[in-house]
Amino acid sequence: MATSLPLEIIVNLLSRLTVKDLLRFRSVCRAWRSLIDSPNFIKLHLSHSMETATNLGLVLKADELYWVDAATLRSPLRLHHPIDDGGGGVEVLGCCNGVLALLNSSGVVALWNPSTRRYRKLPISHPDHFPFPVGVFEFSTTGFGYDSVNDDYKLLRMLPGRKDDILSLCPDVKLYSVKAKTWKTVNGFPSYYGYQAGIGIFVNEALHWLVCQEPNSYCFIVGFDLVTEEHRDVLLPFYQDGRFYIKLLELGGCLSLVKNYRPEHKNSERAEIWVMKEYGVQESWTKLFSVMPSDVTGAFDYALPVLHLKSSDQVVMNLGGEKFALYDMERKRIENVTISGTPNDFKSCVCVGSLVGFDGGDGEKTAKPKQQPGRKKRGLNWCCEWRPRRKARDVFWDSSGSMFIWHGKLLMLVAVFPFAFRA
Repeated sequence: MATSLPLEIIVNLLSRLTVKDLLRFRSVCRAWRSLIDSPNFIKLHLSHSMETATNLGLVLKADELYWVDAATLRSPLRLHHPIDDGGGGVEVLGCCNGVLALLNSSGVVALWNPSTRRYRKLPISHPDHFPFPVGVFEFSTTGFGYDSVNDDYKLLRMLPGRKDDILSLCPDVKLYSVKAKTWKTVNGFPSYYGYQAGIGIFVNEALHWLVCQEPNSYCFIVGFDLVTEEHRDVLLPFYQDGRFYIKLLELGGCLSLVKNYRPEHKNSERAEIWVMKEYGVQESWTKLFSVMPSDVTGAFDYALPVLHLKSSDQVVMNLGGEKFALYDMERKRIENVTISGTPNDFKSCVCVGSLVGFDGGDGEKTAKPKQQPGRKKRGLNWCCEWRPRRKARDVFWDSSGSMFIWHGKLLMLVAVFPFAFRA
């Protein structure tokens, strides 16, 4: 006779599954649906994925959006985002905890979880000062991150103004709160002469950009704390000169940068990867490794570390937006990785598969997936008892005899909530 498992074991098992499996298992019963949809379980599942570096993917942005499974690095799958207006693709304004901030060619901004297909379109933010007769986000510097103290996701955009006829960051800074569902003005943000194009790097509950105070002056990093909503300065490990350019990034949960030497300096052509091991401490900047064009097959304009694979201690590298490579931290060697179907001239970011949503409401919707004709959906109707097997995998059955496998230490059949088999 089947026996019920302790709730703690069920929660632990489910927290290790992929989002795809969890969405399917919501159909088992009301109790499972309630558990999987609960905020505590969503946070537990996300925490497990982040700590173990599992359920990770690479989002490639070219003319379209694509997803590459980080564990297999197989052929990319096209992502059908919910704000496709047919007018020229979409831009990624930021990525945090499995949620992408997107902008289409019509100026529509949305937060979208590609794993659950849930999204929310944001209201238009009207700038107080804007010197360019184009869309607000066309010349904006943006960033997207999570405020864990207030359990709130926030999108920031800064508009450039002019200072002595030189493009600079304008004090007009707006911050959108998912919890409050509104934009607000951030006062007291300083102006700078130049900033690095692209999205803000989210590390340690703050967004970061590379800026400089005056033309041809020493560059540094400015951070915006999403909890206190105040800015801070972070120093670089070296003085920036004309021989190289810097790109900020996040690697292994640390604020990092890549120092790409310019191609015209042939004697020093290389890319150096640096990591700030203790946030905010300049002396903790450490050079991890260097990559030379001669180390890989084919030349590249730049090298960007994208993801640290903890299980194999390898770093996935984006080489010039055209190909990938794997750097082995232990052997200190790099080799090309062939991923068939990779688009040309792509940007990449890491995205974790998560159940993160936006607390429902009128503004939240679920994008309908494109289904194959003649294919029917099937949900789980009941679960079986524990049964040890020879191979280390977990197996789930539905009433029609279909088998579902979860990779773990044991192969088992699970029986839970026998009183609530009906959804």
